[in-house]
Amino acid sequence: MTREELWEKAKLLPLSPGVYLMHGKSGKIIYVGKSRALKNRVSSYFAPSSHHRGKTARMVAAVDDFEVYLTSTELEALLQENQFIKQFTPHYNIKLKDGGGYPYIRISDGPYPDISMVWKRTATGRYFGPYSSAGVAKAIVETAKATFGIPTCGKDFPKDIGKGRPCLNYQIGRCIGVCRKGGVSQSEYAEIIAGATHFLRGDYSFLISELEQKMNKAAEHLNYELAARCRDMIRAVKRIGDKQQIVANRDIDCDTVGYYADELGAELVVLFIRRGAIVDRESFDFGADEIIDEQSLTGFLQHFYSVRGYVPPKVYVGYQAEDSELGLLSEYLTSLTGAKVSVCVPKRGIQKSLTETAATNAKELLLHARKVEEKRTGTLAEVAEFLHLPVLPDRIESYDISNSGTELASCGMIVMDKGRFAKRKYRSFNISEDITDDCTMLKEALNRRFDHGTDETGWEYPDLILMDGGVQQTLTCREVLSEHGLCIPVFGMIKDEHHKTRTLTDGESEIGLIRRQDLFVFFYKIQEEVHRYSLERMDVRRRKKVKQSSLTTVKGVGEAKAKALLTHFGTLQALKAATADDIAAVKGIKPETAQAIYNFLKEDKK
Repeated sequence: MTREELWEKAKLLPLSPGVYLMHGKSGKIIYVGKSRALKNRVSSYFAPSSHHRGKTARMVAAVDDFEVYLTSTELEALLQENQFIKQFTPHYNIKLKDGGGYPYIRISDGPYPDISMVWKRTATGRYFGPYSSAGVAKAIVETAKATFGIPTCGKDFPKDIGKGRPCLNYQIGRCIGVCRKGGVSQSEYAEIIAGATHFLRGDYSFLISELEQKMNKAAEHLNYELAARCRDMIRAVKRIGDKQQIVANRDIDCDTVGYYADELGAELVVLFIRRGAIVDRESFDFGADEIIDEQSLTGFLQHFYSVRGYVPPKVYVGYQAEDSELGLLSEYLTSLTGAKVSVCVPKRGIQKSLTETAATNAKELLLHARKVEEKRTGTLAEVAEFLHLPVLPDRIESYDISNSGTELASCGMIVMDKGRFAKRKYRSFNISEDITDDCTMLKEALNRRFDHGTDETGWEYPDLILMDGGVQQTLTCREVLSEHGLCIPVFGMIKDEHHKTRTLTDGESEIGLIRRQDLFVFFYKIQEEVHRYSLERMDVRRRKKVKQSSLTTVKGVGEAKAKALLTHFGTLQALKAATADDIAAVKGIKPETAQAIYNFLKEDKK
């Protein structure tokens, strides 16, 4: 349809809330939006007087047709819009984050509670968070346990008290030694957990005051061991508290949203402020074709908090938005949490300053990411020029064979995507045990790799192949490529006596790296990574075989049954924790064999 035809069609829409879906010439949905007045919103894209710029102009030019879904309320339209974006992932919409949600820190119930990172909240325990990443949550758990001497051994207390000697952590003062018989009472441990709770809440001043009182009292009663432990905890808490960035009064709990955009892309940052301090941050980068306006940002934040699961009472946004949009988001978040949530654009004061801080973070993150990307692209351009490649090597694959004698041979394949190691795209190929020489092993792996061709599961043809090896490995790869009708540049990476990349070979001549330190480092990193990965995959096979071999010493258990047991339970540790009845439930395992396996594993645990 022409733009004039689209405009005429849009003018016939009702002035009611709903969702509109823009279709490209292929019929694919390229953009999804919502409006409280569909006629006004959709016709604004195609009206002769409209002059769009940048991403919106590109989207409008690509539209061939549209369809609408009417809703009863604008809130219903917001929810429907979000669902369509997740379902169709339109090219011009902000890409929404899906996945397993966000991590929490949990203090379990019971006489000797533990502190751990979890992904879901249940009815039991106390929870803190959510946090922006598992790395952040794990670091906080480790710090809390180290500060308060909470056990990390995974023993079940009080059941395991008095069983075995205390571990090294107790000997070096990093654990209070709950495992010692008569070492730590439940009431003493409860005080320690209370301190850890204040720590996780960020109540540092209160916690230090409590510890100082406890330290002085212990010293008066000549309990110098307890006094010294309190002193060490005070020092640790003060060090952590000094590192916190206090940005507001201690009674302020809020999220602040900052935003920066230009023609090349955009960045959004959410600062999580608890008790006046920035405790965490999350950032999102948007591409040059993702249309970002107040409505799309409303939808994005709606999805963000639905995945995150926790919303503070106040959310301050640092971009211009109509009161109706902010009211809509407030209404949704209030319904999500069951408590009043206010979303607003602050005009002055500390709240305004906080959104400016978030916006500054967004700008710096975006510009820094571009500088890093420019550097990577520059390096790839240098590689292309140095090796006379026809295109920029956006995807580089590298291969290495690892084996233990003639057994357990594996070929590791690593992928560098636009200058970054793309570990999700790594693959490994187990080699048949009847193959003994490296080049034949390599040929088998490469044939299996290029039989995949290209598909939607991540298989793509590379722009450059690097072999961990010399002339023979390079020629073998070229032979396989020729058999598959492919023409891809291949070079071998030859190591010196110090196992560092000395030179490259194209199979006929060598290309020295001695005068190109920048490229030497580039190829050396790739060679080290592919070697590491191939060894890792071989080691996984070796350890699995060792586990199976230990089980085959049990009468009635062969390789097939050992493999079936490990596949069923996942790990040898899980199998050791199973009962004889659990083992007998595995297909092909008779009750008498299950009992023999249980007895064997029980002896092995002693």
